[in-house]
Amino acid sequence: MTTLAGYFAENLWAFTLSAAVLGLLVGSFLNVTIYRLPLMMEKAWRSQCQELLGASPSPAKSEASFNLVTPRSRCPHCNHAISALENIPVISYLWLRGRCAACGKPISARYP
Repeated sequence: MTTLAGYFAENLWAFTLSAAVLGLLVGSFLNVTIYRLPLMMEKAWRSQCQELLGASPSPAKSEASFNLVTPRSRCPHCNHAISALENIPVISYLWLRGRCAACGKPISARYP
């Protein structure tokens, strides 16, 4: 039985394809992290400030569940929730021709 390293050594195309797919997945997650982490930090900072001031705001449900996983990604124009098939890095962008599936408005090239 061959090892994975042996398989990749014999089939350079398989290694290249695997590395590309892994890179797209990691890059997509980092894009979400780069966008959401500052917003999460700001919300936590505001909450801590309110706590220090003695006020106890009741956050909206959407604010309470804002993290790296939820809520799902949305179209910046029409707020359409992006489905799993619309969220495949690069492939979905090309399939949809760089436009939202719901409203048809262009999506920035930084997203894929």
